[in-house]
Amino acid sequence: MNFSLRFLLFPIILMNSLQAQEIRLAASDLLADFIEPPLQEYSADREIEIDIDGIGSLPALDQLKANEIDLAVIAVPEGEEIPRQEFSVYPFGYDVAVVVVNENNPINEISLSQLGGIFGNEEEFNYNTWGDLGLSGWGSRNIKPYSGTAEDSIALELFKFSVFKRGSMRSGVAMVNASEVQSLLNTDAASIGILSRMPTSQNLKVLMVSPDETSPAFGPSSENVHFGDYPIRLSFYIVYKERDQERLKPVIGELLGDEVAAELENNHLVPLPDTVRRKLLVDLNLDR
Repeated sequence: MNFSLRFLLFPIILMNSLQAQEIRLAASDLLADFIEPPLQEYSADREIEIDIDGIGSLPALDQLKANEIDLAVIAVPEGEEIPRQEFSVYPFGYDVAVVVVNENNPINEISLSQLGGIFGNEEEFNYNTWGDLGLSGWGSRNIKPYSGTAEDSIALELFKFSVFKRGSMRSGVAMVNASEVQSLLNTDAASIGILSRMPTSQNLKVLMVSPDETSPAFGPSSENVHFGDYPIRLSFYIVYKERDQERLKPVIGELLGDEVAAELENNHLVPLPDTVRRKLLVDLNLDR
């Protein structure tokens, strides 16, 4: 390229660089690594620079309040609230713990208090045999509880938070490597396990869970998790200041898009149901 052509192109290059918009995003460290690749790929061919920081949810909210970031994706445990008078808040996805038994076990559903009686110490109930739960013909079969959650998952802590009301994990629960627990459950019909993801073995059965003995039980489908019917969940939300919505629309649209949803699912998180995501995109004038 000769000197005169470079001279002519320089103002155009400079103008494009000045027009590139920076979006500062802080995401919960539980999922920041999963949303960064699709967001960076999205921004690569656009005049948007997305700066993603994976930090705790409370620091992210503090930074948003202080105008140090533009957008946050944070985890909010059940029972806690985001100050909606200050922010626009939309659901983003979920983490869950699933409860699994051998397919030959006749139980299909269980309540939180029953789970507490199996896995917990000093809970309301204390269950040691399947007969204690009313399983006909299984009166003398001892319950063998396992925790097989992955090391990089918070599913075990989520289970404790959702299930235990008084104590902690009982000493009789075997802590097993996530890669081994399915094999153990496969070979023992009297076992029950906490997993951080849906089982891959067809010889295992995921239990439906109810919040109490009088309520219906639901399995961990994306619809049941989103609408709060499945009770062992941690919710993630997109949070920003209303004044910034127009500027943030492209990034919010990508966060609610198919690529990010697939990335969450590939990493054993639960994205919003497709119909819910598409409705949010329409409501925010972001449908693509």
